[in-house]
This record gives sequence, structure tokens and C-alpha cells, in this order.
Amino acid sequence: MTTLAETASVAGPPRSRRLVATGRWLRSNLFSSWWNALLTGLVLYGVVVFVAKALSWGVVDAVPFSGSRAECAAASGACWAFLREKVHLVLTGTYPEPERWRAYLASAVMIAAILAFAKAPIGVAGRAVLVVVSGICAYLLLRGGVAGLPVVESHRWNGLPLILFLSAFSMAAAFPLGVVLALARWSGQRGLSLFAVGYIEAVRAIPMVAVLFAGIFILPLLLSRGAAIEPVAAILIVLTLFYAAYFAEDVRGGLQALPKGQTEAAASLGLSSAQRIRLVVLPQALRTAIPGITNSIIGSFKDTSLVAIVGMHDLLSTARMAYADPQWQAYSLEANLAIGLFYFICCWLISERARRLGHGAVKAR
Repeated sequence: MTTLAETASVAGPPRSRRLVATGRWLRSNLFSSWWNALLTGLVLYGVVVFVAKALSWGVVDAVPFSGSRAECAAASGACWAFLREKVHLVLTGTYPEPERWRAYLASAVMIAAILAFAKAPIGVAGRAVLVVVSGICAYLLLRGGVAGLPVVESHRWNGLPLILFLSAFSMAAAFPLGVVLALARWSGQRGLSLFAVGYIEAVRAIPMVAVLFAGIFILPLLLSRGAAIEPVAAILIVLTLFYAAYFAEDVRGGLQALPKGQTEAAASLGLSSAQRIRLVVLPQALRTAIPGITNSIIGSFKDTSLVAIVGMHDLLSTARMAYADPQWQAYSLEANLAIGLFYFICCWLISERARRLGHGAVKAR
């Protein structure tokens, strides 16, 4: 004998079936006993109280962007006018004020290049050209010394341009290097495999902070006498070498998931080793490795904030500069929330793009 709920779940409209299924899930997961029901009620109460206080602080009692310092001093909520007042300092730091347009233009060039790299159907060669051209343009805009632009030393590349430059171009250079290392480890040739294993395991055993210190203090010592390297270039090199080891392990996971029959079938068709790798092995391995690669990209992007340890100013450092002003010291939370929102949006966009790539790869199969 069937119950009314079971009859509705079988014979009712889709909306009714969904409501019945949702009710069953809530009962089995949140209200299965008096103890679970009590915990659920307490959590819901905490969430409601938190949301109410957050809305009161951030919206109802807050001073809007158009507000003033005097209004902020009298208000009991957030002071969003702080962000309007200090936006240029947070985004560009100590970059010379008359030249800030160059920092913003360089940031726009890099953002446009990232979007084109992710979405434009330009192929591998087109993406390589895009990376090189956008990197040169961003460097010349930030550095200057050409077309009448004053020279700005790299230690003054702060905030948004710095993290975009380091994260975008270090990852763009590290990924192909990681693919080469993964193929070397997977190749079965003893010499190449041992070298790749040694490099990957050695780099992955080194803390990120040690890598940054090596870039600033050790790498310049390895150059010939009289030669010099800018701090940003040194950090870019060591980050590339560091991230390559992590990308190599992600790609190796995709290579190990590849059925052996795929390479055997490619060999039976008369394809050379290079053709097998380019046409059969890598496309499938990279599709399988998308989740791991995405995780490494997100981690690498967030790790650029560690450059503050070696005296370079990321967004968090420039935010500290902003609320170091005695008149605005009480508004550090607003600055950190804005930067946290920026990182959240960037990481969410990366994850969303990877999810779509993964779904496209599944459909292609």
C-alpha cells in the first residue's frame, strides 16, 4: 500500500515531485532526530543574526562611496567612502601619481590578454604570440624609457599591476615547462625521467617563501660580475620554475589516466612519437588534468600575495598603506573585504571557466 507522498512523487507534476524529494532530503539530513533538529535551528538562527548584522553594518548604517570622512566618524556602519578616497593608492601603491594612467593601462592590457587567452579561438601559436606581445606591452608601459615615458623602477610596481604581471606571465611560462617535465617523467627514458623526478620533487619540497628569497637574494649572485636583474624579473623567473613543478604533477596525473591502448592504436596508424604526443596523448591528458591544473592556477594566483615578504607591495600591502593614514586607520576591514572580494571573483571566474572546459571535454567524447 503506497502513501500519499509516494503517489505524488510518482504521478504528480515535476514541481510536486521536486517538493516531495526536497522534503525527504530535509527530513533525513536536517531533522532526522530531535538533536539534529535542534542543531539545525541553532545554525539557522546564527545565520539569520549574522546576515542581519552584516546588512546593518554594510548597507543600512554604512556611509556610501560618495560620503565624507566626517560622516564616517559619526556612522556606526561601514565607511565605503574610504575606498573612494584611497582607491588609487590601493590599486597602484607608490607608482608615481602623474604616471598612474600607465599602471591602469598596463593592467587593462593584461586583463584583456587573459580573457583572450581563455576564450578566443586562436590556437596554441596564437596564444603564445598573445602572451609575448601583451607581456612586452605591459612591461614597457610599467617600466617606461621608450616613447618619452619616464622610467619607473620595478620596486614601485605595486598593487594590481604587480599581481597581474607576476601571476599571468609566470603561469603562462610555467605551464608549457610543466608539460615538458611531465612528458619527460612519463617518457620511460631513464635519464630524462630521473632528471624530471629530481627537479619536481626537489622544487615541491621547497617552501614558497624560500623560493621568493632565492629570487631576490640568491639569483642575482649567480649572474656575472656587473650584471643586474630587476626584482620583478627575478621573482618572475623563480615563480615560473616553482609553478612548473606543480603543473608537471597535474599533467602527469592526466598522462597516467590515459589508457595504454590509445598510444598503441596511434602507433599502429604509423604516427611518429611526436605526432602521438601532439595528437593523441596530450589532448586527452590535459582534458583529464583540468581539475588539478585549475587548482594549481588558483593557488598560484593567491600565492603572489606572498611577495610582500620580500619587500614588494601586493594589494594587501597597498591596502595597509591606505589605512596607515591616521585619518583612516579605523577602516582596515573595508579595505580587506574589498580585496577579499576581488580575489573571490577572480578565483570564481577561473573555476567557472575550467568547469565549462571540463563539460565541453565530456561532450566532445
